[in-house]
Amino acid sequence: MQNNNIFNFIRTPDWISLGNGICGGLAIILSIKNHNALFPAGLIVAGGILDFFDGRVARKYGLASDFGKNLDSLCDIVTFIVAPVVFAFIYLQELSVWEVAILVFYIAAGLLRLARFNVTGTLSNGKYFEGMPVPFSIVLIVSYFPLLLLSLPMILWILLFLIHGCLMISTVKIRKL
Repeated sequence: MQNNNIFNFIRTPDWISLGNGICGGLAIILSIKNHNALFPAGLIVAGGILDFFDGRVARKYGLASDFGKNLDSLCDIVTFIVAPVVFAFIYLQELSVWEVAILVFYIAAGLLRLARFNVTGTLSNGKYFEGMPVPFSIVLIVSYFPLLLLSLPMILWILLFLIHGCLMISTVKIRKL
């Protein structure tokens, strides 16, 4: 009989991935509670930092697993797809139908990007990603603040979601850091 106790699956890098997902979840909660935008934005960035390290730790110590790969993608959905969209819905006062459509497209593109990655992995022996990785959404979140401070039209910010969504589902080769 197989023992499917969850703790039999979790390795050190998986705890790091889980931290990423928790940061994303907290970013969503703080956005909904309409806290100062810096807090949820900071949590998304913190999730990105954790995401940067989980795979590196897994590879360095030979702890990579199918469980870890799937957990990482699920956490990325929360932190880099759902949290930025919730952030946009909350911190922009009014959204047009087109802006909502762009954010929904962003969600679909992110989900498709991660599904493709889980099936195909990286290119050229791990040197390149196919399409823009979802953690790049950190740039979306960080760019919100200068646009706000400069009183630029926030449609520019929503257009960044559209561009990132298109790049995620593209076949553009992006060098892995």
